[in-house]
Amino acid sequence: MQISRIRLANFRQHENTELDLGAGLTGIIGPNGVGKTTILEAIAWAMYGMPAARGSRETIRRRGAPPRAKVEVEMEFALGPHQYRILRSLNGAELYQDGDSAPVANSLASVTERVTRLLGMTRDEFFNTYFTGQKELAVMAAMSAPERAQFLSRVLG
Repeated sequence: MQISRIRLANFRQHENTELDLGAGLTGIIGPNGVGKTTILEAIAWAMYGMPAARGSRETIRRRGAPPRAKVEVEMEFALGPHQYRILRSLNGAELYQDGDSAPVANSLASVTERVTRLLGMTRDEFFNTYFTGQKELAVMAAMSAPERAQFLSRVLG
């Protein structure tokens, strides 16, 4: 999976942030508390919904945002030969494929289910693969060597 663009609206610290990501390695740097980790959380939330975000619906909404301000994350990515766009808000989600105007999934549950199938990873596997710190490798450490090899083979293609 290669993420090409992400947009956050009223998501935690981000009022209106858009990042266009090129090929290769991307670094996100800045002082503590400005929302670097929030960008990673927004990616996970776009794909997997509420269980992927810390806190509750109320804590996802940017502090200072009007009560009815739209909380939304939009993400574009390539996976295999296809291009996808996810649009997730607090009350709905849509997944588009290859620029079609009609979504291939259009509810919170169906988008999460479809993304899980596309990536071949549950939310927990995604977190343990992409968001794991050095001290949090217990899940992979607990796997047998063949299980670990199978998991890494699936994740890395």
